[in-house]
Amino acid sequence: MDLPPPVAEKSYDAIVKNIHLACSTVSTVLFRKAVTEEREALRKEGLNETEVVGKVEDILVKSSSCKSCEYWEDKVGSAEYEEWKAEHDSKCTANHTESVGKMEVDAIVEMFSKSEERHGIKYVNYIGDGDSKTYKGVLDAKLYGDGFAINKRECIGHVQKRMGTRLRQCVKKNKGVGGRNKLTGKMIDKLTIYYGLAIRRNSESVDRMRDAIWATYYHYKSNDEEPIHGKCPPGHD
Repeated sequence: MDLPPPVAEKSYDAIVKNIHLACSTVSTVLFRKAVTEEREALRKEGLNETEVVGKVEDILVKSSSCKSCEYWEDKVGSAEYEEWKAEHDSKCTANHTESVGKMEVDAIVEMFSKSEERHGIKYVNYIGDGDSKTYKGVLDAKLYGDGFAINKRECIGHVQKRMGTRLRQCVKKNKGVGGRNKLTGKMIDKLTIYYGLAIRRNSESVDRMRDAIWATYYHYKSNDEEPIHGKCPPGHD
């Protein structure tokens, strides 16, 4: 914050508290509005509840550390510390005590578990990033009862990114694959983008998606002597 020095600790804390209160109030209003808009969009467009409209309806921050707790570590056991701790416990930012790997799982499960209370809705889709642990955690929690199915959808952005990562690893591990007129960084970027587009544009058909992905490979493999454009879409290059 652009505040003229020096700022007293009490004043700083009061300012931060007011900012937090304002942000929390605004976010609550916006989340409720998002839920209303999503319901309206589903109704108008005739979509079923499993369709993804793309509204942000909740956020949750998990942290295993707290700057205030770190600051008071040296005063543990004092009367001053006990007085501070009694007031601080309810607003401590360290809200995760287990392993870092379980942080995302706990966060998603907590968000799903509060959806009915906050918005009167049930989340039917979980959008993952390739890690199956979080989705398994959601299923195991049975947040909406045994008979309620929660679908898993992969984030295409993460899938696309993994393609680029694997291609770069391939270049590093296999001598002669990279270099001029081969798998360069620029070519990897192109293949990665087209890979993502092939998935996005053909999400309703596995066969068309497969053809579109292979079309990129064959297109760049082909040459004037051996053109391989059978899977390419019609039109100019």
